[in-house]
Amino acid sequence: MNLDKVIICGHELHNHTHSYIHNAFYRTFKHLGYDVYWFNEDGKNNYPDDKIVDFNNSLYIVHGLESKNLPLNDTSLYIAHNVEWTGEEYKIPKNHTLINKTKGIPSNNIIGLQVYTTDCLKYLNYKNNKYYYFTSDKKSLFMPWATDLLPFEIDENIKNLESFEVKDISNFIGMPLQHNDRLREVLKKYNIKYEVYGGTFNKNSNKNKSIEENMKLIQESIIAPALQTEWQIEKNYIPCRIFKNISYGKMGITNSEAVYNLFNKKIIYSSNIEELVQKSLEFNKNKDRFSIIKELMTEVRDNHTYINRINFIIDFLELNIKKQ
Repeated sequence: MNLDKVIICGHELHNHTHSYIHNAFYRTFKHLGYDVYWFNEDGKNNYPDDKIVDFNNSLYIVHGLESKNLPLNDTSLYIAHNVEWTGEEYKIPKNHTLINKTKGIPSNNIIGLQVYTTDCLKYLNYKNNKYYYFTSDKKSLFMPWATDLLPFEIDENIKNLESFEVKDISNFIGMPLQHNDRLREVLKKYNIKYEVYGGTFNKNSNKNKSIEENMKLIQESIIAPALQTEWQIEKNYIPCRIFKNISYGKMGITNSEAVYNLFNKKIIYSSNIEELVQKSLEFNKNKDRFSIIKELMTEVRDNHTYINRINFIIDFLELNIKKQ
């Protein structure tokens, strides 16, 4: 196969939590010099200045919730997250507008993409990286998401780390769940205000924030925990929020032992939210806190950006798929 472009299919920014993943893929492929395009659910180009006339010979990044207008051809590869397919030798998304009107995509051209959990451990490890896995038939990949910053942006935050204006506030960007209510209660005891932004899935909401705005809101937070649900903790799911908060310049704070271990126990961990807040506020008094945070930021910069995730995907395809 001669792939000459990347096409991301599904979402406009802020219309779903997965839109932030697609946005990170888009801006990172751009940064790496790829010819890249991003189309929304209606098949319209999110960036009309990115002119395209040929949808063949492409690497597609697809989300199953928004795949009804996915371009179908036999000259491209499809990296598909949570797409429900129909067909055998040729496949087509079950919600596609052309269902029963075209044979679809050769099944060998489709690679599933899922996030890392303990369920991955039954599969094959990729080049001794403990968070990258693939199935023996080479039809599915597994990896965590990552921070939405590029390495040079993290370096800028490292340089300015000690100059951030920190307030008695804890800002959260995303869709709050039950554990966030508990966090709000605990923070109130310390006279710390708790604010929530984003997570509306409404692209026109005034609660939506850009990457730059998200970053500033986290930087001004006295603490920025990345809390997880019971299912996520049980499954050792690694959230993108922990990578983002650290890359923005805050100490890593988690209620997941798996996340704690990922960072070699150098971040703050407790399964008890009140204890977690106490430990986090105490850390702010540590005279070595900036050097500890910088070390964590360097770890994210070197191993947990979308450059790392894209390199994994491309390397896997080069070694296992594109030669077929």
